[in-house]
Amino acid sequence: MVPSSISDTIAICALAVTLWARFSLGRNIGFVPAQRDIVTGGAYRYMRHPIYTGVFLGSFALALRAYTPRNAGLLGLGALLFVIKSFIEENFLRADPQYAAYLNNVRARWIPYVV
Repeated sequence: MVPSSISDTIAICALAVTLWARFSLGRNIGFVPAQRDIVTGGAYRYMRHPIYTGVFLGSFALALRAYTPRNAGLLGLGALLFVIKSFIEENFLRADPQYAAYLNNVRARWIPYVV
């Protein structure tokens, strides 16, 4: 367990990233992958799945705040499901030439300049 100030700071960063990503999307949001306008500005200029990045950060903050092996396992499973979902979404959207170009321009899936 870490001091609450550390987990709170990470949680606030998670919220900031998630809100930035959500507002960057505008009206182009949905729960299933679909052909919508490709958003290349805001958070999507740096990473392809910034909302997932916010979820990962929030889960990490929660795991630090309330660590138990069970919590870590459940949060890890949730993160794994988002990872799988991002691969499925990209495979679906890759057929669109504009999205394929976006994949080449924005290399980071979740963490800018890293992954």
